[in-house]
Amino acid sequence: MKIYKARAPMRIGFFGGGTDVSPYAEEYGGKVLNCTINLYVRCMLNASVHPGLTIRSLDLQEVSRLVSGRDWDGRLALPQAVLDAMPHLRPDFSPDRPGYRMTMFSDAPPGSGLGSSSALVVSMLQLLYRVAGESYDPHELAELAYRIERVDLGIPGGRQDQYAAVFGGMCVYHFGRGRVIVEPVLTDPTALLELESCLIIGYIGDREMMRHHLMQDQVQRLVKGDTLRYHDETKAFVDEATRLLRELRIADFGRLLHDAWEVKKAFSPHIAPPLVDEVYELARRHGAWGGKITGAGGGGFMVFACPFDCRLKLEEALSELGVQVRPFSFVTHGVQAWSVEEP
Repeated sequence: MKIYKARAPMRIGFFGGGTDVSPYAEEYGGKVLNCTINLYVRCMLNASVHPGLTIRSLDLQEVSRLVSGRDWDGRLALPQAVLDAMPHLRPDFSPDRPGYRMTMFSDAPPGSGLGSSSALVVSMLQLLYRVAGESYDPHELAELAYRIERVDLGIPGGRQDQYAAVFGGMCVYHFGRGRVIVEPVLTDPTALLELESCLIIGYIGDREMMRHHLMQDQVQRLVKGDTLRYHDETKAFVDEATRLLRELRIADFGRLLHDAWEVKKAFSPHIAPPLVDEVYELARRHGAWGGKITGAGGGGFMVFACPFDCRLKLEEALSELGVQVRPFSFVTHGVQAWSVEEP
């Protein structure tokens, strides 16, 4: 029996977040700039002495079991939905024979704003395709992951997380009614290294309890027309940010993050609660050009751009405030899967 493994990277969303969400993306065309980082959601499948299929989440400390049919015993809704959506790719098992164990964990906590839930879905799908020995179209894989999250489970959100986990790298994603266009922005390692040297990310706290409410509030305000112009402004930042990156104008890129953050906060009053404002103001006082929440808002990770010689001072100030500063690097790959022979 082989051991199968897969990992999908999470991402930092820089500009255009929220324009990939329905109905804006379909009606006006969305555009997002993000880049994958070396924080992953990881999955493994191997044989088990117990019948059926057992899913273990190491970080959530939860277990779900499927012995036969589609009846699950457990609370791991997202992994269960992935396996229910792909019955033809599930390993063959029956109650009277040894089964399989799928183990998973994330390098970042749920509600991190780094796209961990989408990375989990993409990682699991890639794993199942690897086990079945089947190939796939990357766009179809991203759309399938989107359907499982947004349609099957009804989790509100956009498309950028699924596409980032599949394609990887620093890219602009163009969203509309047709096929999503993936535009790589930087292929020069020097440019990515220079930007990375000026960025800090830190975890300020869980936003899991308010995520659904926050996304629904943003969509409702958009549908009523209250925030349409802010979405348009947010999308317009993407082209300017792309130009600055290609010209290696990292300080101006950081200042543009500040401008975009001021616009993003107008999407909903829930995006920047007092703690977020406090952390952001502290970062600015300690030299940050700009920054933002890495996801929809409310909490999770924040990213700050600052001069290289301000990094240490800023990291110390953030840590004193209780922010968990996390080292990271950019990666240029998307989801990966492999297998080895079990000892």
